[in-house]
Amino acid sequence: MIEELVDSFASCDIEVVAVEELSLPLTQEGKHRILVVPSYNIAEMLEEILEEEEKSLAEVVDRELKEVHSLSIVDTFRRIAESILVDADLPLEQKNLEGKSFEDIYAAYALVWEGHEMLNEKMAVREEKIKIETEATSVLTTEWVREKIEAADDVIILTLPAGSGYEAPLWVPMGGYNECPLPVYQAAVFKHWEEQYHVTPLAVTQDKWVLQAGTRPLTYEAALRLSKEHFIFCQYVLERFDTLGHYADYLMENNEWDFWWD
Repeated sequence: MIEELVDSFASCDIEVVAVEELSLPLTQEGKHRILVVPSYNIAEMLEEILEEEEKSLAEVVDRELKEVHSLSIVDTFRRIAESILVDADLPLEQKNLEGKSFEDIYAAYALVWEGHEMLNEKMAVREEKIKIETEATSVLTTEWVREKIEAADDVIILTLPAGSGYEAPLWVPMGGYNECPLPVYQAAVFKHWEEQYHVTPLAVTQDKWVLQAGTRPLTYEAALRLSKEHFIFCQYVLERFDTLGHYADYLMENNEWDFWWD
């Protein structure tokens, strides 16, 4: 599997590292170093893309970047929400998000969980904040990598130039299945978060992205907006938190974001 991935990444700046020699976090001034945990899913997606396109991965990324740059962030969230709502048991007029604002898109998306306590936007009280802070630990450890790796003893480190970390989902495609957004939408969202919170991707597996935020929301209102963006992007972010409000509190105190899809 590693060999197939290395072949697919032929046009990329990569390094193959044994897990026991891996040093985290991966930092290098002026560059984005992203940990790619090898998986059959990523290998197969890359192979399918390159066979179908009959182009190098760099050429495919260049083409998809044009779509990323053409998308507004509201339109991106609209498309992600629509992909979830298409199968929801809701009237057609509530599924139609064309021309809607972000808040209207979120309101329609939230109808899928209408009445659920997790949609509560109330700020956490002191005792709840202590619980959130206690449970907030980094997922990115060598032990975590060993648990995630499939049939391999090595990982791949992908290096991208400064300012282009948001391109990572195009270089390492995972998504477009179940509730996981297409790589081009992932890249558009990462670009938005990079501009807003200086976010860079740290690691990717077959079903997870780990991101690092350079700054945090300064107000609870901004944190709540961000938590709604995260929820549309990946509904599973709320599995570790009681409510949307609790998650907003987490985002005001922590720089590591992780998203995984079932």
